[in-house]
This record gives sequence, C-alpha cells and structure tokens, in this order.
Amino acid sequence: MKIIDQYIASSYFKGMVPVMVLLLALFSFLALAEELEQVGNGTFRQIDAFLVVLYTSPRRMVDLMPVTALLGGLMGLGAMANHQELMAARAAGLSKARMANPVFKATLAVAVAVMLMQTLLVPASERAASEVRSRSLESVSVDMGGRLQFWTRSGDNFVHVSDVLFNRLLVGVEIYNTNDKGKLQTLIQAEQATITGADTWLLENVTRTQLSGMAATEDHLDSMEWTNLISQEQAEVLMLPLEALAPHDLVLYIRHLKKNALDTHHFRVIFWKQISIAIAVVAMGLLSLPLLVGSTREVSAGQRIVLGGIIGIVFYLLQQMTGNAASLFNLVPSLTILAPVVVLLAIAVMAQFWRGTPKPKPARKIPKQD
Repeated sequence: MKIIDQYIASSYFKGMVPVMVLLLALFSFLALAEELEQVGNGTFRQIDAFLVVLYTSPRRMVDLMPVTALLGGLMGLGAMANHQELMAARAAGLSKARMANPVFKATLAVAVAVMLMQTLLVPASERAASEVRSRSLESVSVDMGGRLQFWTRSGDNFVHVSDVLFNRLLVGVEIYNTNDKGKLQTLIQAEQATITGADTWLLENVTRTQLSGMAATEDHLDSMEWTNLISQEQAEVLMLPLEALAPHDLVLYIRHLKKNALDTHHFRVIFWKQISIAIAVVAMGLLSLPLLVGSTREVSAGQRIVLGGIIGIVFYLLQQMTGNAASLFNLVPSLTILAPVVVLLAIAVMAQFWRGTPKPKPARKIPKQD
C-alpha cells in the first residue's frame, strides 16, 4: 500500500507544479505591467520593476495555492484516470476514502508549507520589495547595527524613525520642527506611532520640548495625534502591506490596537483570510479526487478538469467577496470568512464516502411455461 500511496502523492505533486508555474507567470505579468508605470520616479528603473515582481512572487504563490491545489490535483490525478489507473485501484479494492489518504497527506504538507511561507518567506520578500521601491523616495534609510534608521522631511518637520515593530508599528519617533529661518523650535519624541487614518498617526508616550531663545520647556503626554507624519509612499517602505504580515505579527499588532482602544476589525479580516488559505488548500485538494474517480466513459477526465476549474474560479471569487463583505458591513470576520471554506471542506470529505445512486438492474424475463 505504501507504493500506491507514494505513487498517488507524487502524481498529485507533479500536477501542481505546471499549474503553479502557469498561474504565477500570468499574474506576475499583470503585476509587472503595473510596476513598469513607476519607472522614472526617482532612480526607479526597469530592472527594479522586475526585482519588485520577483520579490512579491511568494505572496502571489500563497494566494494562488488553493486554486492550484484543485487544478493540480485534477491534472496529476487526471493523468492516472486517463490511463485507467484509478479504476484499477478501485477494482483492487481501494475505496475513495482510502485513496484520499495520500492526497490528504499531500495537501496537508502543502498547507504547512503555505503557513511557513506566510510566517517567514512572505514578510522577508515583501521587505526586500519595499527597499527596492524606496529608491524613488527622497529619504535616507540606513541600517545601523541591525536597526532601521529612517530620516525624511515633511514640510517644516524632519522625522526620524529608529525601528519598526511587527512590521507596522513605528518605534523611537522624533519630530524636529523648525521655523522660517531653519532653527529648531520644537522637538517631539514619541515611544511609538500607530497609523489610525489615511494621514493621521497616534503618538504614544510623548515628550514635547519647546525651545525659545536659551530657554527650554518640556511636557509629557500619554498620547497625541499628528497628521502627515510621513507620506503614503514612505509608509509603504517602512510598513509592510497588511496581506504581507506574518500571522503572529498580526496577532501582536491587534493586541496593541486593542490596548489603545483602536479599531481592529480590518486587521482581524486579514488574519482570518490568511488562516482560511491553509484550510482551503486541504479542501480543494481533497475535492479533486471525487471529481475524477468513476467511469471516464460517462464523463471524460477532460470535462471533469474543466468542471474543477470552474469550481476553483468560483471559490476564489467567493473567498474575495466574503473578505470584502466582512470589511464593508462590519461582519464577524471568523464566521464570514471561514464559513465557505469549512462548507467546502465538509463537502470534500463527504464526497470521499459517497458511492452515488446505484443503477437499477433490468428485470429478468421469466420464460413462459406451456
């Protein structure tokens, strides 16, 4: 049985590879078209656009993994169905549930790989892409002993950021305000800065120093709001996109927002969308087997693959719609986002044990007796 399990699992993985390459190439081409529009801003060149697309590929791979799990399974296992190998396995006494065992293990391995990518690879690659994009900004970003040192100018203010926590929270913020003659008149030091709106920041544990001639007055504030701390482009360099944050960073940042009585709904939506991807990979992978097991005379393997493709596209759109609906209508993120995935997983599991409706046998004709 181990040989059969290994053969089914290897066929599944062999089907996933070309599907992922094809989908990744398609979506990367679309991303490249957008990045090429930024060529000419600062020192941003065409080679930088290609590097950004390359560095952001891991996040696209994660987003495409559920659809790849279904289409890859249909491609790999479909080859077995075309050669009547799945039918031979059924004839040898293997049930659909037993044949789903290696598929489940394969999809579980892919789901674990997705979670590792979300935790380790995606944040690192997105950070590298942000550093490439920073070449178009008029700011200085220097790495001093493993800590980020960021300087920029915003109007009459010079802003310094010492580090970024959770890839979202600015740490060690200093704002140097100058007068018309360029002399320092106010120094604001904040332990942390959290973005609360489009251009609004919440500074915490603030020390404000007013300079007037040779005198200086200092006062302390628990928090204060500040607008236009840094530009949106600079924020994208310092802070990763929400979708690129590691799940544990999202959890820590949500706790920080709750501590400061700030809205956490959108961040919880992103967190549960990340969790749903791993579950969807397992559900989609398991669904590929019931679509193929059966007689290819009634429904060809090619038709089943087309059906699976339609299911994958519909599910991908449904997943995007539920995430947007949870954000727009303030729905409970965990229930709204996980409901379609859990339903799909339940359907995929039940399909492994469904034998279909047996066809009625034709009535045997009784010969007439004289």
